[in-house]
Amino acid sequence: MKNNPWGQDEGMEKVEKGVQAVAKPVKQGVVDMFKDALQSLTGNYGEQVEQGQAPVQTQQVKQDEAKKLQETRATLVQINREIREIGKKRESPPAAPAAQVERAKEKKMVEKQKKESVLAKLIKSRQGSKEAMQRASG
Repeated sequence: MKNNPWGQDEGMEKVEKGVQAVAKPVKQGVVDMFKDALQSLTGNYGEQVEQGQAPVQTQQVKQDEAKKLQETRATLVQINREIREIGKKRESPPAAPAAQVERAKEKKMVEKQKKESVLAKLIKSRQGSKEAMQRASG
C-alpha cells in the first residue's frame, strides 16, 4: 500500500497494528473458553495442563474453583427449572372454564352491537337519500 496515489498509508498501518495488539488476548480468551467447555463436558477438573505448562496453583485454590463451579452449575439448574415453570404457566389455559364462557358471551354481544350500529347507520343514510330523491324527481 506504499504506492497509494493519495498518500494515506497510515490508516491501514494503524488497523494492522490494532489487529496485532488485540489478536493475542482474544486468542487466549478463546482457548480458555474452550478449555472450560471441555472440562464441563468431561467432568475432568483435576490437573490442568495449559499449552504444555503445568499451572502453579495450590490444592486449596483448585478446590475453591471446583466448589464455585459446582455452585454455579446448581444455580444454573435452578434458573432453568424456574424458566420452564414460568413457560408452563404462560402456556396453560385460563384457570376457570366459566370465565372463558363469559368472555365468549361478551364478545358475541359486542359483535352484535357493532353489527346493529352499522345496520342503523345504513338505514339512516338510505332514508336521507330517499328524501333527496323525492325532492329531485318532484
